[in-house]
Amino acid sequence: MDQKTISTLPLSTTVTGWTLLLMLLLSLITALTHAVPDYIAGAPVWLAAALLIRRQRPSQLIQSAVLLIAGATGLAIGIYQGGDQRYLMKAFEANQMIIAMLIAVSFLRIVATRGIQTDEQLPPGRTAMLRTLFGTHLIAAVINISSIMIVGDRLSNHRQLTPLQGLTLLRAFSICACWSPFFAAMGVVLISAPGAQLSTLMIYGLPTALIALIFSAWQISHHPDSDKTHGYPMHAGALWMPLLLAILVIIAHHYLPELSVITLVTLISILFTLTYLLLRQPRDCAIHLKTHIHEGLPKLGSEVTLFLAAAVLASGVAALLESLQLRLAPEHFTAAEACLTLSALVGLALIGMHPVTSAVLAGSILMPSVSDPNLLGITLLLSWSIGVGLSPFSGVQLSLQSRYGISAITLMKLNRFYGPFMLTTGFAVLWTYSAVSG
Repeated sequence: MDQKTISTLPLSTTVTGWTLLLMLLLSLITALTHAVPDYIAGAPVWLAAALLIRRQRPSQLIQSAVLLIAGATGLAIGIYQGGDQRYLMKAFEANQMIIAMLIAVSFLRIVATRGIQTDEQLPPGRTAMLRTLFGTHLIAAVINISSIMIVGDRLSNHRQLTPLQGLTLLRAFSICACWSPFFAAMGVVLISAPGAQLSTLMIYGLPTALIALIFSAWQISHHPDSDKTHGYPMHAGALWMPLLLAILVIIAHHYLPELSVITLVTLISILFTLTYLLLRQPRDCAIHLKTHIHEGLPKLGSEVTLFLAAAVLASGVAALLESLQLRLAPEHFTAAEACLTLSALVGLALIGMHPVTSAVLAGSILMPSVSDPNLLGITLLLSWSIGVGLSPFSGVQLSLQSRYGISAITLMKLNRFYGPFMLTTGFAVLWTYSAVSG
């Protein structure tokens, strides 16, 4: 996008981009210095959500509206019954730190797209498909669903995206939720299961992701169309950034344990992008950043609204339960309860509940019974990954259906063995963690 194109964008779109950038800066000031109250840092989110309403699909808008109404009702009842006013402030905070992380991570697309855009001829065969699976997984671990669009658009250029290619992209993306600190799943889980440690979650998440990738690779390579299906031409230039960023987060978390992982990911994403542009493209640095603020940030409308609505819902549920003195959690949260929770959350995903909502709800309800937040954290990450991979209502599956014309029924058929396999794997991971930690 050139300067002339930027100047023709609607005013509401431009204002939205700068509003989200303001929220990012306020959130970092809050996290690093505590000079700004959390609810002040969250205020721009509400303005951005109002400006972004027109950019959202009706189905997404309805889901967010339902969560907002349910949360507001719970808050009203809870406060009327004499509940703590702090829940109202938590609602106004609007999950601003998670949204700030999403905004910061989105800037990495400026760097990442330079490593994965290519005009090379698409290579066919099993090896090419497996490279596409593992390569796209590493890229998606940092720039999330954008990688699926970039790779998917290239694969579908002048040809229809095949179900096998769609399955490859779906698995590459959904499995990231098991371990990636740059994924929204990790940010939500670290807040929903306070006290959970990134190192522990990654120690159990990475092997689980590897098992899921190996199973997916086996399934893809044994598909009858694998020999004639085209993959994406992956290069080392596309993969160095995800690996380097993951290492930077782990090192920073070791030396700066007082900063939350969400804050570290946010800082590293912004600083990495700025450093790269200043070193490699100093003359175009400003225009790249301005383009992303004006065009890229407003595209986060669905995520911004959903996280805001989830914050209101979580506050409403907590206020309602406290005011009515209800306890829905079990007496203890052990491996058995974790397995039941995993099954329930995957079931909710299959009927359309967004993982943000289910994770926030599960955390609100279960935390009073949780003695080991890492166990809850692993459970929520597993449910997010498996649910997104299986649910025809997940964002990535809806994108594959609408953007590339891949049937939801076709993906469900291709997932018929993956679901039971990953649930069994998840149960084994939860029991193993309990045995080792107990």
